[in-house]
Amino acid sequence: MGHGQNGHVRVPGTDAQQSSDNASTELLVRLAVVPAVAVLEPAGIAARKTLLDLVPRQARPRADVDLLERGVANRLDAELRRQDCCGLGGSTQRARVQSRETFHAELARQRSSLSPARIVERGIGVPLEAVLAIPVRLAVPDEDEGRRQAGYGSRVDLALGGKRCLVTGSTGGIGRVIVEQLVAEGARVVSSGRREAPEVGEEAHVVADLSHPGGPERTVSEAASKLGGLDVLVNNVGVARHARFEEVGDDEWDVYWQLNVMSYVRAIREALPHLRAGGGAIVNVSSTAGKRPSTGMPHYSVTKAAVLSLSRLVADLYAEDGIRCNAVTPGPTETDAWLGEGGLAEQHGDRDEVLAKVGAARPLGRLARPEEIASVIVFLCSERASYVTGAAWSADGGTVPIIL
Repeated sequence: MGHGQNGHVRVPGTDAQQSSDNASTELLVRLAVVPAVAVLEPAGIAARKTLLDLVPRQARPRADVDLLERGVANRLDAELRRQDCCGLGGSTQRARVQSRETFHAELARQRSSLSPARIVERGIGVPLEAVLAIPVRLAVPDEDEGRRQAGYGSRVDLALGGKRCLVTGSTGGIGRVIVEQLVAEGARVVSSGRREAPEVGEEAHVVADLSHPGGPERTVSEAASKLGGLDVLVNNVGVARHARFEEVGDDEWDVYWQLNVMSYVRAIREALPHLRAGGGAIVNVSSTAGKRPSTGMPHYSVTKAAVLSLSRLVADLYAEDGIRCNAVTPGPTETDAWLGEGGLAEQHGDRDEVLAKVGAARPLGRLARPEEIASVIVFLCSERASYVTGAAWSADGGTVPIIL
């Protein structure tokens, strides 16, 4: 391909690409050809640092494509200044197709505008004979759409692919989004709760009431049976209401203790044999009220503080078994617990006024979004947090003004 021309490399898709539901079986990668330069010249060294990276995301199968010709002595730096190397000095270019139909239409259109001499076809792993070659990363169309819908930005590999996960209290709110994000990471997830399945990509669902003995144990057992084991347990259940301390009777204290604490104890106890088999992660959802008690929710505050102590205890007891255990303490979040009819906002007065006041009381000036809390929890489930255990992570917009 001559200087200043644009070449086309048609790269047949791999089996890995074809296994994706929305992957095309072949991709058209448009490459800008830069002027040739002797490999030992300083400009040639600079070229190695500045050449095109088509898709700065997760690595895909590579096609090594030569962008330089032998025997031409033009200095690359001068050409880069004069012609900007066909736009390579600007924003990063992407190779992306939306479907096989789009690909074939684009291929036909571009072929019609090129002479046969300007089209080169090569298979993956067959590099052109060259002075200098660069890797071209192949993009699978729309592979991040699920991640964007679940509140993610660009791709970060959390090494959760194939991990077997159970998320309790996941038919709505934060729990539902945790399931969405785990699924987007490639994890195999069982959801659970008193209501029907959230249907956000989970592999199975267990309907159970975790406030009574036997409920958590059955949920863990069924999840492990459906998944063939268990690598991750997320405890995400709880009940709260506004009340004065002296108004809360023993019966209500017991109800809160059974759901907010004992469901976690029972689920962890049942999950330990599965987690010991290959190591794993436990994340317990507590609350800012567990770190700094809310005078308007006394029994909720005390039980959520117990979750923090439980998390540290389990982390210490089972670290040698390769089990990590952490807690997350969300602040007020835009879920039905606050926004719903009869929720915490309405319990405290005029709903809109209460929500505005509660949001303004956070240093960040608003309530959390469910995906912001879920992202912290999913991170703690992942191998990216492999050295984090026994911690209580605040995800509260700066609500609790202490370091703990």
